[in-house]
Amino acid sequence: MRSIDVYDFDGTIYRGDSTVDFLLYLVGKRKSLLFRIVFLIPAAIRLLLTGDLTRFKSSLFGQLAKKVDLCAEGEAFWRESGARQKINAWFMKRPLDVPAVIASASPEFELRWIAGEIGADDLICTRVDAKTGQVIGQNCKSSEKIRRIREKYGEVSFRSMYTDSIRADRPLLELAENRYLVNPENGEVRRLAPEELG
Repeated sequence: MRSIDVYDFDGTIYRGDSTVDFLLYLVGKRKSLLFRIVFLIPAAIRLLLTGDLTRFKSSLFGQLAKKVDLCAEGEAFWRESGARQKINAWFMKRPLDVPAVIASASPEFELRWIAGEIGADDLICTRVDAKTGQVIGQNCKSSEKIRRIREKYGEVSFRSMYTDSIRADRPLLELAENRYLVNPENGEVRRLAPEELG
């Protein structure tokens, strides 16, 4: 059976939330996007009431797609904003004997360029139609990450899982032989003891 190492992105490889930083970058470049974000107030209220992050992301990226090329801006964000400096150095020194798969709830258009730059072997993210901003399928979080990995790789063993959140990535952590928790503030990595999963 094929073995892989899985890495969450935000708070794990990246110190912070890359989508929040991407939005701040876009608004800094194009102040007019603030008016688009006002249209998200009803969607934000729905998110609070229902917890439907997939629908919220469709509303958010749908508004942005009306004004910008999401793929081009996703790459420009990493090239121009200095966000690359927030990639934790330990990822660049990771083991290379098995594929390194980034599994993230962030949109694929936002992470595609940086995943290639930092040498990830694969990227499994929330799928977003870059023309319309609509999420395709489900937000790539929790057990959806496992479903998407198996959709692509079939049966696979999870040698190691790196995350900043036991709660968010518990399903993957439970399957992984080795489990690592990353401090989202400083990027420090520590091995999780089995009892920490509860």
